Amino acid sequence: MLKAPFVAVFWTFALAIPLTIIALAGVAYVDLHFSEIAQAIANFEATTSASGRGWLAELSSRAPELEGMLIGMVIMLTIYLFIRKPAKAALESKK
Repeated sequence: MLKAPFVAVFWTFALAIPLTIIALAGVAYVDLHFSEIAQAIANFEATTSASGRGWLAELSSRAPELEGMLIGMVIMLTIYLFIRKPAKAALESKK
């Protein structure tokens, strides 16, 4: 009976302690190199986007298209949900 709580505590600590150390080391690394990381991301965005402006500018200029597609999909799915029951009832009544 006492073996189960011991095993649970052991594996909790066996997983938590190394992962906590890794997380603290990651936070320290990001804190020391944040400006370099941000600059590397900005340079990567500028070189890989179509106009060289970066992904955020590209995506924000295409936001109306994306919103229109999403609204259209929601409208079509809503129509489908309202039409499905009457269509199913009509098919069953023909049988």
